[in-house]
Amino acid sequence: MRLTETDLELVAALQEDGRASFESLAGRVGLSRKAVRSRVLRLIADGVVRVVATVRPDFDGIHANAYLSVSVIGARRDEIARTLAEQDEAVFVSIVAGQASVVAEIRTTDLGRVRDLVDRLRGTDGVAAVETIVYTDVVKEPHLPPPLTTGGAAPAIDQTDRTLVDLLRRDGRASYAELAAHVGLSAAATRARVRHLLDCGVARIVTLVNPTKLGRSVMTGFALDLDGPAPDVLARIGEIAAVDFLARTLGSADAVGTIVTTTTEDTIAVLDRIGTLAGVAGLRSWTHLRLVQERYGAPGA
Repeated sequence: MRLTETDLELVAALQEDGRASFESLAGRVGLSRKAVRSRVLRLIADGVVRVVATVRPDFDGIHANAYLSVSVIGARRDEIARTLAEQDEAVFVSIVAGQASVVAEIRTTDLGRVRDLVDRLRGTDGVAAVETIVYTDVVKEPHLPPPLTTGGAAPAIDQTDRTLVDLLRRDGRASYAELAAHVGLSAAATRARVRHLLDCGVARIVTLVNPTKLGRSVMTGFALDLDGPAPDVLARIGEIAAVDFLARTLGSADAVGTIVTTTTEDTIAVLDRIGTLAGVAGLRSWTHLRLVQERYGAPGA
């Protein structure tokens, strides 16, 4: 699919508000509601964007996050990437250029499940080695809901709320009328429930963009060795707009992150900026060649 400037403007608008109405999107790009609806549905059908609800990790009992770097023997890269993508715990899988061939982000209930997945992966034909880095603190994450606004106490959630969240994790743009038909409430009552779930930080509607489909994004992963106070240097790195994700970690690196830019030159400039910060003792990076999976909606979906 060849994207026009109007398509790109619609993508940007959906990233700002995944549930923006077709009317408001039409006003932004200067087209009719019918034309905008057709374009948005095509962007979704072609895999350029996905609009989904994400939830706090504890909503699903998630208490362990890890980053896997997989070295592959011979030409088994695509097969290993597909195998990883089939695992319920793998929310992100990408083929990369660098020391590893495939990287993945794992989200699961506990470190024992991470270990079991790594053991299975190491026993897979074609896997030469698996490097595991465990997250201890997420510094910057574009997909998670904002912090709770209830003074730290988790809001009460009933089965109707959970049903609404599950529906939105499949389709973050589902209308209130469609959602209401599933839960047996009025559209107004359903809207109030959804707004409460979003406002109190249980869920968040996000627009996931496939950079390889977008055609003009360069995605680069990096790992850091630190020799200074981690919170200070990581806070400075997190303030860099091109840094899309950043986590403090245990293992072969003190932190891992992702940079998204529009050109290779921009990526080099950001890496140079990070590598020369006080407190950064070492930096290594890898280039994402093809996104295999990005699944921040319902587990296993």
